[in-house]
Amino acid sequence: MYLDSGLQDKLRAVNQNEIGVDDEERRLYLYGDAAYGLSYGCMSAYKAQPGRPLNPILKEINAQMSALRVSVEHGFGRTMMQWSFNGFKQDLKIGLSPAAAYFMVAVLFCNIQTCFHGNQTSIQFQCPPPSVDMYLNLHV
Repeated sequence: MYLDSGLQDKLRAVNQNEIGVDDEERRLYLYGDAAYGLSYGCMSAYKAQPGRPLNPILKEINAQMSALRVSVEHGFGRTMMQWSFNGFKQDLKIGLSPAAAYFMVAVLFCNIQTCFHGNQTSIQFQCPPPSVDMYLNLHV
């Protein structure tokens, strides 16, 4: 799915066109499972090697990134809980149904609900959601 999405090529294009190939400190990366670690622009948690434990800085980076990843997973779980149709694998087949469109609409509705009521992520990061008018760009 990752390769079919073309995301790797898009990420490479952004890094090359926006900031230049040689500016590694300003590159954009995706953080995810170790399975994607060999793909361009993807990174995952640092792993200790046999006989070489992680230093405290790398342990702290892992802890910080893990906390951020959990908040993303909570958002995904919230969307799946509120719009459970997106979880029916028998009914959603890539290429046979507009699964991505269904999910994007579910995320839109979850975001609108968050504008009205907030959510645990906005509370934890002390980042209040925008008004519905601002989110939907209805202010004139």
